[in-house]
Amino acid sequence: MNLYAKLSAVALLAATFAASTSADETQEAPPKYVESAIIILNLTNKADEGATGYLLATPCTGCEPLKMQVTSQTALYLQGEPSSFSQLGMKIDWQGSVFYEPGTPPVVTELFLN
Repeated sequence: MNLYAKLSAVALLAATFAASTSADETQEAPPKYVESAIIILNLTNKADEGATGYLLATPCTGCEPLKMQVTSQTALYLQGEPSSFSQLGMKIDWQGSVFYEPGTPPVVTELFLN
């Protein structure tokens, strides 16, 4: 192998490594979650837009509640089954788990209610 071919191979390896490193850095972090929380819902449910609003999730007795945003993209599971927010009726206090993306405010991606 001549010097030009060796340099080309090294440059190709360096470019591949740099591309794989930057791809790893841009991957999104997995959502965070609060398990077995007491959840208070404050939602507006519109048939054509879905539910939006906020929830307070208290992860333990004596812990500060976490305020999180519920969007029309939030998936709801009621008793383990996919559900719609209209099935919650007027009840606002629940127990369950909340998966969310960190931010200001954190955004709920999945809500599991019991």
